[in-house]
Amino acid sequence: MTKFTLSEVKSALREEFATDKWTTKAVGAILQNYDHSGGEWKTHCQFNDHSYYRVVIDQGNDRYNLVIVCWNTGQGTPIHDHPASECMFKVCEGEITETRFEMPESCGDNLRVANEVILEEGDVGHINDSLGIHRMSNDSDTDTCVTLHCYFPPYKMVHTYDERTGDVTRYEVKCILSDK
Repeated sequence: MTKFTLSEVKSALREEFATDKWTTKAVGAILQNYDHSGGEWKTHCQFNDHSYYRVVIDQGNDRYNLVIVCWNTGQGTPIHDHPASECMFKVCEGEITETRFEMPESCGDNLRVANEVILEEGDVGHINDSLGIHRMSNDSDTDTCVTLHCYFPPYKMVHTYDERTGDVTRYEVKCILSDK
């Protein structure tokens, strides 16, 4: 299968989402076939000492958005859901740990780890609420990590979950819009 440049990924996603006939499998194949080794994604990268950094590189056609996430050493997300949205992601550099939790039945329920996996450069992952809630983290003490995420449809709010208490909080997703 042909490998895509980043601009070809954007075009392929735009074409895939041009109708209501898109599939999660097709989105995954587009990300899988992205040749990240060319390093085009590096022009969008910014690292922050305090938190991981999200840069929207394509707002899509209101059916998806494409986001580069830059993870400094030891950074991670809170445990969160993806309400009414799917997320496919590809590791462009480094390793990312994804810890999935079973979806709690009600607020305040203890969270139970369903599984944990380390995704390496080139790996593609997928999450939605039917698969559980998750946390992503760069557990390295020395290396940064960069991931490319496709959210469909785009979302602005998530629920975060306190691992100790199970308490749920609404959280506004913050992104920077790329000027490149």
